[in-house]
Amino acid sequence: MRRTSVGVVRGRLQVRAVLGAVCSVVLLAGCGGAVSGESAPAGPAPGDPVFSPCDDIPDDAIREVGMDPATKSRDILDVHQPGWNICGWNSDQYSLSVFSTVYTFDDLRNNSEYEDFEAIQAGDRDALAFRSTAYPASQRSYLALRSAEGMVMVVVTDWDEDPAKQAPARVVLEATRTLLPHLPQ
Repeated sequence: MRRTSVGVVRGRLQVRAVLGAVCSVVLLAGCGGAVSGESAPAGPAPGDPVFSPCDDIPDDAIREVGMDPATKSRDILDVHQPGWNICGWNSDQYSLSVFSTVYTFDDLRNNSEYEDFEAIQAGDRDALAFRSTAYPASQRSYLALRSAEGMVMVVVTDWDEDPAKQAPARVVLEATRTLLPHLPQ
């Protein structure tokens, strides 16, 4: 039996989380146009949401959902995606990403890269649970909430798909409920 250190496992999870975030934005990118140019200055750029998960969700809330605040990663490989603010964290079991976007539920529902939409309640908020066609439900689950600027998506990924762990759909709902006080209306 080969033993793997926690640091190696976390490193692998971080790489996988970044790849997952890349795939998520690429899949929803069908909602928008081409991206080019140089990186933007600090603060929201025109057309970007004001809510910034990395800045607006406190470390204590990230710990409460079982993630390690020290693993925080902004955007996709630190490259800002116009129309999006993205942040991700890892634990030794899952990765969590929070996306704030100007895109709407209608944009999401009209994107063929997503399916199995289900209207649910997350605390006192109406939410939309769904999945990506690129990942099995046993590996990744999404939950979206409307916001004044568009929507906020919470994504949980179980990279090793261990059947002994809670399913990503359950984890993403619990994480979203915990994060609700920090997510925009």
